[in-house]
Amino acid sequence: MIVINGTWQRVAFCALLVIPMALVIILMTPAFVILPFSKAGRMFILALIGRLTSWARVVVPKKDG
Repeated sequence: MIVINGTWQRVAFCALLVIPMALVIILMTPAFVILPFSKAGRMFILALIGRLTSWARVVVPKKDG
């Protein structure tokens, strides 16, 4: 029986998410160039960055020390 500890599961999970996240960032580039020039677009981008940052904080483990 193959046993994989939690650390390697987290590494594999993050590795699988790197490609979709890179694709999302590449596809959002035009929006980041055009939308900041309107007030609604600026609020949308700030909310989107906040969501991506909170998602990244959940996925990446915090090391104390």
